Amino acid sequence: VFGFLPLARKRDLGYNRFILAAKSRLRRLYMTKIHRRTILAARICFCVYLALLVYFLFLMESRENTFREYNLVPFRSIRMFFEYYFIYHDFSFQYWFLNIFGNIFLLMPFGFLLPVIVDRRLSRIRIFLFSLLLTAGIELTQFYTGLGEMDVDDVILNVFGAMLGYELLRRLSSLLRSRLHLHI
Repeated sequence: VFGFLPLARKRDLGYNRFILAAKSRLRRLYMTKIHRRTILAARICFCVYLALLVYFLFLMESRENTFREYNLVPFRSIRMFFEYYFIYHDFSFQYWFLNIFGNIFLLMPFGFLLPVIVDRRLSRIRIFLFSLLLTAGIELTQFYTGLGEMDVDDVILNVFGAMLGYELLRRLSSLLRSRLHLHI
């Protein structure tokens, strides 16, 4: 298997690319059937998750057109939800919970599944950036279509949720590696 490695010399410009390609090929050759099935299941779950995300955010019948409302002041609507629920008792618990924790839970599967489906380690900063791009796209689409309000607090809560999902994956994979001696 390693007989082809001496063909590339260290002084060659393509040596690093050659080594990376060889490592990638060897990794694919020795990937277990279980690992492949896990990645396939995660990809299917990710596609279902994205379809449900689009449905609940844009296509659900209860979504009504708004007058392109927006909030660009960080923590304004989060503070408002806490004040109206805990001080003024103006919101129901369900409305308060769905607005605060619903936005957090909305992108947790994204942060959990994205590193699994790309089958490589993604850094915290990449998960942060990918979730920020997705959330900003969602908020801009809501603004331009009038199917919801564009709110910077939604972006903050969604990105926080994606980061929680990512940390959950890291802790779970660390636990599995230490207990079962697996490589995830």
